[in-house]
Amino acid sequence: MRYASVVGLPIFTLAKFGGMGMAPGKLRKAGFLSALGGSVLDEGDLELPRLERDVPDGGMKNYAYFQEASQGIYQTLRKLSAERVVLLGGECSMVVGALAGLGESFGGKPGMLWMDAHGDFNTPETTPSSYIGGMCLAMACGRGPRLVGSIDARQPLLEEERLVHLGSRALDPPESKAFETSPALLLTSDQVRKSGAKKVAPEVAKRLSDRADWIVCHLDVDVLDPDSVLAVNYPTPGGLKPAEAAALIRALDGTGKLKVLEVAAYNASLDDDGSSAAAVVGLVKEAFE
Repeated sequence: MRYASVVGLPIFTLAKFGGMGMAPGKLRKAGFLSALGGSVLDEGDLELPRLERDVPDGGMKNYAYFQEASQGIYQTLRKLSAERVVLLGGECSMVVGALAGLGESFGGKPGMLWMDAHGDFNTPETTPSSYIGGMCLAMACGRGPRLVGSIDARQPLLEEERLVHLGSRALDPPESKAFETSPALLLTSDQVRKSGAKKVAPEVAKRLSDRADWIVCHLDVDVLDPDSVLAVNYPTPGGLKPAEAAALIRALDGTGKLKVLEVAAYNASLDDDGSSAAAVVGLVKEAFE
């Protein structure tokens, strides 16, 4: 990956998930920046408001915090001048502020490959947990509550016909129902395994390249099997191998339209021996070799 700016976004929307806020620092120490290769500028971590206790808010927890953090992410990334951007999370909920800000920076229509064991496609009406991290992709697609200020004015931040959700194996029933009527493409981990990542990767890359002006690859590391990465909040068996995820990223890179890589959901507090961080770094290195 050449000429990339790296920004740490240590966001988390439940107080007990503070380990995700430690993720950017631990991934850097594990060699993440050198794994990217090329010319990399480390922009440091965005300073976000502190979250020390959970506050219920209209079917969600900590929505005021999420809006404030998203506004900070938006304001930072809209001013960023870079050929490519790597975002080190933090939680998947960074996607809302990130898409809003980078949408202004890059212009045009974004496409997204969302690699995740979970849907993140609930709304306040369907969520079983009130956890914003399980609703953030739906919010980015214009589903759910109104967002803060100028971010809301850009809704939807991502049009669903330009979304591929890949690697799922733990969708809630309302999420499955929502995807049935969505123009987004849903590929479960079983489907990827059955077809083979080498076949799926170029097909996904072509679909997004044909429909989008630029592409975001969102890597929730729990898309990987726990045998490879265990330091996540919700480890779910049956996931991808690192080599399979790397093949997907590499195929997107080959289109010339991959502008953003988001790495999310690594919980540094659950990785005492550093093995999960090392696996994530190895995946990224393989993708961009």
